[in-house]
Amino acid sequence: MKLSGVFWKKSRGAPCRMEKAGLLRQGRHSFVLLGTALVMAGILQAFLSCATVPYVQKEDKVVKLVELINRGGVNEVPGLASTPFLIDGEIVLLQKDLSEFWDNLHKAGFTIRSPRVAQNRFATVEDAKYFRDSMEVRTFFKKYTDRDTSLVQVRSADGTFFLLLGREVKGYPRMLGFGGPVQ
Repeated sequence: MKLSGVFWKKSRGAPCRMEKAGLLRQGRHSFVLLGTALVMAGILQAFLSCATVPYVQKEDKVVKLVELINRGGVNEVPGLASTPFLIDGEIVLLQKDLSEFWDNLHKAGFTIRSPRVAQNRFATVEDAKYFRDSMEVRTFFKKYTDRDTSLVQVRSADGTFFLLLGREVKGYPRMLGFGGPVQ
């Protein structure tokens, strides 16, 4: 029953008076709780979406990978360099050919002396030009690179090298491509 802004309610047989102001305070309290919950949900969503931020390599892991290349151990780590693999604009499709490449490179005495990471960033399709500006290489980038692929530029006493790297495999960045030296 409503009488001029005052609510009446029977409680144990005796009338009880509840003012509008008291009800409004309860309504505001609920509104504040709902608003806080929405803000917290937004913050939680922002933190959860951080997992989708593009992945870039840690410099110490890149140097560790270069050391592995220098000592000829690329084929010792399963899955580190798998096909298809980009070498100076050529796409290697057979794992056997890729293994031979790394073996022959080491037998020829290839090393990257005094490596220094000069650039380390998320790889894009436009980065195909560092390997070869061709439709094949651009298609490789479109098809085989993703948010977890980084382009790392390594400067050394022997020139500049480009490494196309993905998430870690057994403590090393997984290699998708290798280019250089570029003078």
